[in-house]
Amino acid sequence: MRTFTPELLQQLARYPSWPRTAAELVRIAGWEGAARLISEWRGQEWPVPMREGGGTPAGIRRYQQLVELIGNSAARRVVANWRGDRLYVPSLKDVLGDYVADQIRSEFDALLREGYSSPEAVFELGLKYDMTGRWVEILLSEPKAKLKALIDEAQGVLF
Repeated sequence: MRTFTPELLQQLARYPSWPRTAAELVRIAGWEGAARLISEWRGQEWPVPMREGGGTPAGIRRYQQLVELIGNSAARRVVANWRGDRLYVPSLKDVLGDYVADQIRSEFDALLREGYSSPEAVFELGLKYDMTGRWVEILLSEPKAKLKALIDEAQGVLF
């Protein structure tokens, strides 16, 4: 399981694929609270208590669970915003994929500058990122995420 830090989330937030649900979570729970929620409850829907502290035994239990994870202040803000609804904690799968692809492209270039051949660099990156060499090659052949988003937007205007 990947641990998200506020710093990593701030890097991911720069990508066009950063989901609105993540932006909303950061706005309400803060970078630290969002990082903890995403690290622990990634991709899950969590039933938010109706009121601060919880009103039923289940609500009390859920509220305490939230306080333990993100602290009292952030928990109050989450309940105030989503009371009685389900909090969707984003998985960040798409934006994380864009981020990893950009990391691989950057590291590939660095390895080439260090004297690695292209096949050697692909091999090393496949090991590091736990993916096949073919997948590394596919990622290297795609445009960078930000550039890809601009291309997609421009093509949408054309058609």
